[in-house]
Amino acid sequence: MSSIKNKLFQKLASLYFKIKGTYQLDLEDIKSFWKSEFQGSLLKLIQNNKTKEIGRSNDFQRIKSPADFQRLVPLDSGICVESNKYQPTATNEKARSHAITRIFELIAGWDSSPIFNSNWLIASNLYNPSICWSHLPGWLKCLSASPSEHFNPDWMGVYASADCLVSGSLDSLLRQRKESFPHKPAYILGEFGSEDIKSINVVASIDSEFFKFIPVWSELSSIIAILDAKTKNMRFIANGDYYPELLVIQNDGLRKRIPFFEADKEMEGEIVLSMKGEYWARSTGVFVKVQDTDRLQFSFLNTKPKNQHIHPTTRGNDKKEKSRPVVPPHPQKAGISAALSKISSHNPW
Repeated sequence: MSSIKNKLFQKLASLYFKIKGTYQLDLEDIKSFWKSEFQGSLLKLIQNNKTKEIGRSNDFQRIKSPADFQRLVPLDSGICVESNKYQPTATNEKARSHAITRIFELIAGWDSSPIFNSNWLIASNLYNPSICWSHLPGWLKCLSASPSEHFNPDWMGVYASADCLVSGSLDSLLRQRKESFPHKPAYILGEFGSEDIKSINVVASIDSEFFKFIPVWSELSSIIAILDAKTKNMRFIANGDYYPELLVIQNDGLRKRIPFFEADKEMEGEIVLSMKGEYWARSTGVFVKVQDTDRLQFSFLNTKPKNQHIHPTTRGNDKKEKSRPVVPPHPQKAGISAALSKISSHNPW
């Protein structure tokens, strides 16, 4: 009887996420949606931090628009004192849970097949707390299992950290799944931080015909973007917990921070992030090219744009910003195979 109830629950969950995912995708195809999303996110971040140290030092009381934010808050303003990179707070866990739910909504909106007809596995490196069982939404825990626990051999997908995927620690599990169920493709959701971005194309080489690989870009507690299964470009996750800007170099050599919803197609630059409980106007070292201005989709660049020459610039009448080099992509983590650097020199998409 419990098995019948579980199957019924899975079917209802699939239907719900399919409808919700398709609805959200329709909304996110218009530029006005993203402008409203990110302006709302910025104002919420400002409002919630006015009385904190970061708010007092950057005069958050005066910020009423994205232009005010760029003028008053300099690049790399530092990490908030209440943030802890290695031990996410309860607030961060809630943000991650919400973002993971959005990911599954999008997947359901892209794929007609049910995504809850079998267990999902959760895999993470012990030294990488980015994916923790406690961060998962309650509904996903009911349909999931850890590889160290009992799970159905015909599992539907794996949600894993970049460490697990690039190190090959899941190779035997994936090989067993392919051999046992060759006619039933499965998902591989891989969560990558900015230091792992160049590793995405290495993982994407895992039997793409059998496994549907979908990379997810995350920074500390928040999930930023996911690969669109249809366009093969990255698209932002709308969850109200971060504010992205694009740092570009103009023809006159001056650096300029542009709200991402105002970026033009083909524009290249470095993504700058402000995030709830984490950091403000932080250079990520992730360089992108804008591919679609209506959906705000982009592709990763393996190196910074060729015109990235740095010159001093002025932020309004408040302060002068010192000349600083654009942060290059972070070096790859130790433990990744020697072949990684050769393969990752190619564009992932």
